[in-house]
Amino acid sequence: MRTFKQHIAENSGLRFIYENLNIKSSIGRKNLLNSKFITERDELETLFSCISKAINYLNTENYKKLSHYLCEINDISSSLKILSEKNNLDDIALFEIKKFALVSEKIKESFEKSCFNDIIIFDLIDVINVLDPEKSRIPSFYIYSAYDNELSKLRKEKELVQDETKAEKIREQCEEIEDKIRQNISHELAKFETRISHNLEQFAHIDIIFAKAELAISQNLVCPEVSNKTEYRGVFNPQISKNLIDKGKSFQPIDISINNEPILITGANMSGKSVLLKTLALCQYLFQFGFFIPAKSAKIKIVDEILMSVGDNQNEMNGLSSFAVEMLNINEIIKEAKSGKTILALVDELARTTNPDEGKAFVAAYLQLMSKLKVSCLITTHYSGIKTNCFRLKVKGLSGIKKTDKITVNNINDFMDYSLQETKNDDVPTEAIRIAEILDVDSEFIQITRSKLE
Repeated sequence: MRTFKQHIAENSGLRFIYENLNIKSSIGRKNLLNSKFITERDELETLFSCISKAINYLNTENYKKLSHYLCEINDISSSLKILSEKNNLDDIALFEIKKFALVSEKIKESFEKSCFNDIIIFDLIDVINVLDPEKSRIPSFYIYSAYDNELSKLRKEKELVQDETKAEKIREQCEEIEDKIRQNISHELAKFETRISHNLEQFAHIDIIFAKAELAISQNLVCPEVSNKTEYRGVFNPQISKNLIDKGKSFQPIDISINNEPILITGANMSGKSVLLKTLALCQYLFQFGFFIPAKSAKIKIVDEILMSVGDNQNEMNGLSSFAVEMLNINEIIKEAKSGKTILALVDELARTTNPDEGKAFVAAYLQLMSKLKVSCLITTHYSGIKTNCFRLKVKGLSGIKKTDKITVNNINDFMDYSLQETKNDDVPTEAIRIAEILDVDSEFIQITRSKLE
C-alpha cells in the first residue's frame, strides 16, 4: 500500500496540507511520510478521538512545555538498531540515547497531567542512571571516571606525567578500559531497547497528533464521522480557498452526498466541476490518513482505494495521447471495481478528446457499468443527451446577474453559483458562448459561433 509521501508527490492539495503541518520532530515527520492509507474503522476513530483531545489541550501551559520538549526529540532509530543487534555503541550514539532519555522523562511528566490516558510512556530513569553515573542530568556524554576506579586513577596520573612515552602508555590503558566500559554500557542498555523504541514511536505519534490538531484550528477543519455513506456539508478546498482569500475573494462551500452509485455532474465551463472532484479526493485522503476534514460536517465511508482520471496524468509525457491515457485510467477503475474492492472513482470529462457521438457512448457505458457494480463514483461531462439512468447533479452556474451588472474577467467568479442541485434533465447548461463574450473574446468569432449553433 502506498505511503503518505508517495501521495503528496502527486496531489497538490495534500502537499499543501503537509507544508502547513507544524510537526516539531524529525521522527514525527518521518513517521507521517511513511504512514499508510488507513482502512480500519477502529484505528481511524481512535486517531480522531486523540486529535479532538489534543485540540482541547492546545492552549494549556503544559502544552507549551510539551511543544518545546518535542522540538528536542531527535531520530535515534539508527542507534537503537545497533543496540537491538547487540553491537557496541560509540560516544555519539550514547549521547543521543542519554539526551533522548532525559527529554523522555520531561515529556512523561508533562503528559501525566493531560487527558491522554491511552498513550503510554515508559519510565527511562534506569537508562539515565546507566548513562549519567555522576547524576549531573546534563545532556552530554563521555566515558566518566565514575564508571571505573582504575580509569579515574589513570586519568589523574596522566595529568601529572611529563614523560611522553609514559603518557602514551597510560592513554592506551585508558582507551582499553573505556572500550570495555562502552561494551558494558551497551550490554546494559540493550535491556531497555524495547522501552526506548516504544517511547520514540509514541513521541512521533504525539507530535503528529498535535500537529493535526493545530492544523484543524488554523484551517477550520472538522472531525469526520466514519459512516457507511459519504455526506459533506460545506466542503471546501483549503489550498484554493487560501489563494482566493489572498485575492480578497472567498471559496463557496459545497454540499454533496455520495452513495454506492455513480453520479453524473453537469455544468458549464468555469463552474468548478474539476475543483469539486479534486476536493473530494483530497478529503478522502485526509480522512484515511487520519486528518480532520475541510467542511462544516462530514460523514465519510472508508474505501480501499481512490482512483482518478482528471486529465493531468504524466503518461502524456511518455508519448501516449490524452485519450489513450484516459482509457487506461478508466480501465484501471473498472478492473479494481470488478475485483471487489471498495473504491471511490472520480472521472473528469470522460472521452472529452474524442468525437461527441462516441464520447456520449463511452460516458453512458461507463455509468451503466458503475451502476451495475455499485461503485461510489462521480463523473463530470459537457455532453448532452446521456441516455442512461443515473443520479444527476448540475452546477447552477451563472446566476443573480442584473442588467446593471458589468461582468469582467476579474469578477466573473462573483456571479458563479457553484452549488449543486439534482436534475432529471440530460442536457447540460449552454453558457460557453456567454462566458466567451464576458471574457471579451473576438466579437466576430463569437457571432460566427452563435450562427453555427443556430
